Formats: sequence, structure tokens, C-alpha cells
Amino acid sequence: MPEKQLMGKEEKVEEVGFEDVFRSLRRSRVRTEVLMYLYKSYPSASYPAEIARHTGIDPTNILGGLRGMGSRFDESSSLLKIRLVEKVELGNATYYRLSERSKSFIEGLRKV
Repeated sequence: MPEKQLMGKEEKVEEVGFEDVFRSLRRSRVRTEVLMYLYKSYPSASYPAEIARHTGIDPTNILGGLRGMGSRFDESSSLLKIRLVEKVELGNATYYRLSERSKSFIEGLRKV
């Protein structure tokens, strides 16, 4: 299993298959809309309130789609967990940006 180094800590990175990605997006309109908003604004990063303003989705639901939240938004299907979105921390603020993997995935679908 691949590992990556983050600020002195080792983190296990699980491989996520396309089936997991499709299942996650199919099961949640919120995750799909957040992903498409971040795709359109790539390579810029956005904070949850900004994503909510542009998509018309409640900020709490945006956070649920990005990182999971209880039983309503399963963490194992969150955009961060399946590596479609990256978390960017600048000072005290947390932003989210489309991952390069996700950009390639979406552009591959658009060619079909």
C-alpha cells in the first residue's frame, strides 16, 4: 500500500477504484455539484461558504460532501476520502481544490 509523508506523519493512502468514484457521485447530488464547481474553478481552491454560495447548497451539506458527516454523508464516500478533492490549509483557513486525479477523471468522461 502506498504511503505519503505529511508534516512528519506517515499516512496510509488507499487505492480508490473508478467503481467507488461512480458510486459516490451517483449516490449524492451534493458531491457531484461540489465536484463540478471545483472543476470549473480549477486550479483555484475554494472555501465551503464560497462553494455554497455558487451552488445554492447549504454550507453544512457542502462540508458533508467534502469530508463526510455522520450517517447522512458517509465519510468513506466523501470527496476527500476518494481523493477527488484536496484540502489546502492556509493560515487558519481551510480551502478545497480539485485534485489532478479528479481533473483527469472528468476530462476522460467528457471525451466519451
